[in-house]
Amino acid sequence: MNPKSQTSEATMNEPFDEQSPQAGASPATGDADRLAELQARVASLEDSLLRAKAESQNIQRRATAERNDAIRFANAELMRTLIPVLEDFDRAFAAADSTDKSILEGTRLVHANLVKALRDFGLEPIEAAGEGFDPSIHEALMHQPTDEMLPGRGMEQVTRGYRLRERVLRPARVIVSKAPESS
Repeated sequence: MNPKSQTSEATMNEPFDEQSPQAGASPATGDADRLAELQARVASLEDSLLRAKAESQNIQRRATAERNDAIRFANAELMRTLIPVLEDFDRAFAAADSTDKSILEGTRLVHANLVKALRDFGLEPIEAAGEGFDPSIHEALMHQPTDEMLPGRGMEQVTRGYRLRERVLRPARVIVSKAPESS
């Protein structure tokens, strides 16, 4: 390398300042203060840039998570609408007269196909009878004293609950056991 190119490379790596002293001159106190001020400003801007970048990444992560949830639970309203249809089938089976077995069997087949289709899309019933009461998936209609089971268990399921994957669409409505009152 020739000496002339060394000088030009050195000058390229130094910050440009119109008021900087000539080479070989000692910097004045004002210039040192100005340099410190500019370095602090650069550090502040770098910090702001890093914070803005982190915030941007957080926003992207939240948006991705919200989009994934929206996709996973897009058919939740459809499932809520079809739950009463399932219950109508159950009531029809309970009240069915067994004189016309072919209609009853055809209806059971339609019901089974509907249940399978809904399960394939993530709808699951919430069982409550005999289970421990969990307020996140159960709704207590009343407490009933009993000696037959431990307190805080679902004695009777009045209405079945449903969830779509891990999200509760409708809690199971239950009668909860409690310890009998001692007299």
